[in-house]
Amino acid sequence: MDELRKIFLSLFGERSGGEVPGDDTVVFGRDSAYGLESMDTLRFASALLPVFGDRVYDLKVEDVSSLRSVHDQLNAA
Repeated sequence: MDELRKIFLSLFGERSGGEVPGDDTVVFGRDSAYGLESMDTLRFASALLPVFGDRVYDLKVEDVSSLRSVHDQLNAA
């Protein structure tokens, strides 16, 4: 989770006011607390590649809403 938080803040720190989102805060999708759009989700996923490798390709976009949802998917196997 710490790595996901760091990546999120490096990309979207200005939008979040430097605040780390809660694990279950909706950060991606229609109900995003930060007004992030689909292109932002793609940027986040791309930034995950160097850290999490091929597991990123298995993310189900419909299940990407919070940092916990991303974490759970990346660590499902």
